[in-house]
Amino acid sequence: MSGLGKQKEKMGFPDVYALLFLLCIIAVIATWFLPAGQFDRVTEGNLKKVIAGSYHLVEKSPQSLWDMMLAIYQGFLNSARVIFMIFFCGASVSMLEESKALSTCFTALAHKLRGKEALTIGVIMFSLGLANSAGVFGNIGIALLPIGAILARAMGGDDFLGFLIIYFGMMSGFSIGFANPGILGVAQTIAEIPIFSGTTPRAICCVINVAYLYIVTMYYFRRIKKDPTYSLNYEEGLCPESYMGLKNAENNESGVVSMTKRQMFTVIFFLIGVAVCVGFTIKFRWSNNQISAWFLSLGILTGIFSGFNMNEISKKLIKNCAPMVGASFVTGVATAISVILGKGQVLDTIVNALATPLNTMGAVAGAGFMVIVNAIINILIPSGSGQAAVVMPLMTPVADLVGITRQVAVQAFQFGDGLSNLLTPLNGPMMGCLALAAVGFPKYIRWAFKFIVIQIIAATAVTMFLQSINYIGF
Repeated sequence: MSGLGKQKEKMGFPDVYALLFLLCIIAVIATWFLPAGQFDRVTEGNLKKVIAGSYHLVEKSPQSLWDMMLAIYQGFLNSARVIFMIFFCGASVSMLEESKALSTCFTALAHKLRGKEALTIGVIMFSLGLANSAGVFGNIGIALLPIGAILARAMGGDDFLGFLIIYFGMMSGFSIGFANPGILGVAQTIAEIPIFSGTTPRAICCVINVAYLYIVTMYYFRRIKKDPTYSLNYEEGLCPESYMGLKNAENNESGVVSMTKRQMFTVIFFLIGVAVCVGFTIKFRWSNNQISAWFLSLGILTGIFSGFNMNEISKKLIKNCAPMVGASFVTGVATAISVILGKGQVLDTIVNALATPLNTMGAVAGAGFMVIVNAIINILIPSGSGQAAVVMPLMTPVADLVGITRQVAVQAFQFGDGLSNLLTPLNGPMMGCLALAAVGFPKYIRWAFKFIVIQIIAATAVTMFLQSINYIGF
C-alpha cells in the first residue's frame, strides 16, 4: 500500500515548477501548429498601439526546445528587477527576524488584539485595496508579504493567510482600479473617452470587490482555526504547531510577551522604513530598482541596530536570500511563456482569434463576452498596460460595430484584465508571493478557482447590465 501511495503521489498534479515547464512546452508546440500572424503597430509616446484590422499572416517561426531554453533565460532577464526585489526584500525582513524582533512584536500585538482579528484584517485589506485602486503599490506586495506572513502567524494563522491579507488585499482594489492612470487611463485614452470618466460604477464595484475578498479571507481564517488540516500550508503528518502560529516568540510564565528595548527600537525603525518606502513609491513613482535598493539598505541598517557585526550581517543577508530562490525561479519561468509565443509569432494570432467572434454577437451578449475574452488574453499578456495597448485598439472598433458603448468596452477590458490576475500562473508577482507563502500554484488554484469564477461571473453580469442601459459614463 505504501508503494501504491507513493506511486499515486508521483502521478499527481505537477507542482508549480513542473507546471510552468509543461506550459513552456505547450507554447512551443503551439508555434508549430498555429498560423503565424501579426498586427501592425504604431508608437505613440511610450505606447505601442495595435492598428485595428491590420492582422496579417507572416512567415512561420516555430520554436524548438533549444529556443524554449533560451526563452526561459530571456524570461529571467525580463524579470530581473522583480527577482532582485524578491531577494532584497525577503532578506531584509528575514534580517529583522534574526533577532526575533518582528515575530515577538506581532505576538504582543496579537495578545492585545485578541478577539479583534477580523477588524485588524479588515483595516489592512481595505487600506491596501482602496489605496491600490490607483495602482500606487506596484510590486511592493512582494516586500510586504513576509511581514504579512509573520502577522498572520501571530494571529494563529498560517503563511497563506498572510498571502491573502497582503496580496488579495492589494489586488482587491487593483483589479477594479477606478483611479489607475497606468491601466484605466491608457485604456480610456485609446478608446478616446475622457480619462477617469464613468467613475461611479467602478468605485462601487471596487469597494464590493474589496469586501468580497475580505470575506473570502475571513472564511479561510476561521476554517483553519476550526480545523488546521484545511490550511494550504498543511502537509500530511505535520502537527499544527509547525505551520500555524509562531513558535519562536519568547513568552514569560504569565503568557505576556516581552520585548527588549533593542528589539522594540529595531522594529519601529524597520516599520517606519517600510512606510517611508510606500510613501516614496506613491509620491515619486518608485520602480523595482529603488524599492530593492531601499530594502537592501534597510536590511543592512537593521542588522547593525540588532547588534550584528559586519561579517554576521553579510552572512545573514546571503543566507536569507536562499529561501527566495523558489519565488524568483517561478517569476522568471512564468515570463518565458509569453516570450515563446511572441517569438513564435502566434500571440497576435491567439488575440485575433479571440476577438473575431465579437463581430457576430449582439451588444449585450458581446459586452459580456468581452470580459471573458480579456480574461483569457490576460493569461497570455499579464501586463495591464501592455494588454490595453494590444486589446483596446481592437475592441474599440468592434464595440462601435456591434453597438457596445466605448465606456462599457473599457469596463469589459478592466474586469477581464484585473480579475483574471488571480487566476493565471503567468502572473510573476503573484507566483513569487505564493512561493514566499510556501504554497504551490496547483494547490492554490484548486482552492481559489471557485471564488475567482464568482468574481468573473458577477463582472460579466455587471458589464451586460451597463450595456443594457447604454452606459456612457459622462
